[in-house]
Amino acid sequence: MAKFIYPKFGPANSIYQRVLNNFPSGMQMAFAYGSGVFKQKGQNDTKQNMMDFIFVVDDPLTWHRHNLKQNADHYSFLKRYGPNIISAFQESSAGLYFNPMVPFEDRLIKYGVISNRAMARDLINWRHLYISGRLHKPVMMVKSPEDPAANEALKINLRSAVHTSLILLPDKFSEVELFTQIASLSYTGDIRMSFGEDQNKVDNIVNASLNNFRILYKPILADTGYLSWDEKRKCFEQEYSYPARRYHLDYVPENVLRKITRRDVETIDDMRNALAKDTQCNIVLQESLQQIVNRSSKTQSFKGIFTGGLSRSSKYGASKVQKWFNSRKN
Repeated sequence: MAKFIYPKFGPANSIYQRVLNNFPSGMQMAFAYGSGVFKQKGQNDTKQNMMDFIFVVDDPLTWHRHNLKQNADHYSFLKRYGPNIISAFQESSAGLYFNPMVPFEDRLIKYGVISNRAMARDLINWRHLYISGRLHKPVMMVKSPEDPAANEALKINLRSAVHTSLILLPDKFSEVELFTQIASLSYTGDIRMSFGEDQNKVDNIVNASLNNFRILYKPILADTGYLSWDEKRKCFEQEYSYPARRYHLDYVPENVLRKITRRDVETIDDMRNALAKDTQCNIVLQESLQQIVNRSSKTQSFKGIFTGGLSRSSKYGASKVQKWFNSRKN
């Protein structure tokens, strides 16, 4: 596969760049995402929704120290304890520290800060399937990573999403079904999907950004074995044999496999061989993904009460619950 560079979706010189200019230097990568950035199905205007950002930094302690001087009002009561506590809090759970509902010009933004190390760890190994799950979907890369290792980690994450999804899919499926499965990986077991998230969230994301999904995954799919495109029927076809399952399992992150309990295996390679022989390995993998996402969604939601502060967290939570109620009506 040729050198991977994450595609840019949307204009570079825009409000997104102005947001970055309002923060300290030291970002190695930054991207925007969500319904405040990409128009979703049934949405007339993105300006009514909060813009979500992730800032990737080398040194969270130094970055928060500077940001506390520059944007202290963004932080909850935790700012009283200084950057050491804030950066330590960030490193817990999925490695992200979020400041929600921050006014910017005529919009509201939410931004999360994560270290390069924590991001790479999750992209490669799906330790929490949090930042990696977010990057399974198209995002607007406002500041592209210059480090080749970061681009490699982004590629590995996308490739893992494709191969894991292929194990979970039947022998024939549409393009929309493939991208829906990929987008669903990080929502499997998410407690927020039971109460607090739009029940049509995944479908809305995929249907509104179908072309972006095509652009994002085209180089990965072109290099994927045991998979073909039926031009006449406009669908994918895959082989569901032992060699095909064994091939795909080589790209399933180790943390997903380590969550699976089997008494007859000793190593990860043994696990891959055993699962490849199991025609029900799709069910086993699904359960493992649920464990990872369920745990990280619980801890990150609890953490958000402290990082967002009670007032802002309540307002943010209320807006999520309203979306959930609206989606249940439809």
